[in-house]
Amino acid sequence: MSNIWIYLIDNLSGEDDGFIEENMRSLPKFRQEQCARYRCDSDKRACIVSYQLLLKGLQEQYGLGASGDFTYGSQGKPYLKDYPHIFFNLSHCRNGVVCAVADTAVGIDIQDIRPFSMEVARRVCSEREISELSISEEPARLFCRIWTEKESYAKAEGIGVAAVFRQDIPRRWTAHREAVDYCMTLCCKEIQDEVKCQIIGK
Repeated sequence: MSNIWIYLIDNLSGEDDGFIEENMRSLPKFRQEQCARYRCDSDKRACIVSYQLLLKGLQEQYGLGASGDFTYGSQGKPYLKDYPHIFFNLSHCRNGVVCAVADTAVGIDIQDIRPFSMEVARRVCSEREISELSISEEPARLFCRIWTEKESYAKAEGIGVAAVFRQDIPRRWTAHREAVDYCMTLCCKEIQDEVKCQIIGK
């Protein structure tokens, strides 16, 4: 049986002033550089928190301490160099951060629900998805869910999301969580089998 643990925080706006300055120095250099690329403080904060969630997940589920021994696939997907049997994936949106830690390949994505555009949808969605959107009473929410399906699948496979534009993602491989203002999707090809999946707060 595969195990997947999801660490989720969806109230990032409640972080105290000074959080970025206080926590940036504790990050390894490569993560500091990643955070520094963001222009908005909210994105920098999310970048910091997502790494903290990863460390928490690795410690709680595998007994691993802080480690900077990451390597990257051809599409930039990170791996733990010395623990190839441990998989993880990170994502964040305006007020939410999520980290999946697992013993099987996973991808996870969280996105804010934004105003819907059929023009954008036609560039990225399959014919089936366009049909669903055209009759949906909540197309913005549905499109957000479809987008997170594509992102999470691409991240699980270690490819760019553009590679799955206009393709259907098998929904038996996905699990969802939705709130008022966001959608989150986990993708794992073993979800169709027996998978233990837990959502854990901060």
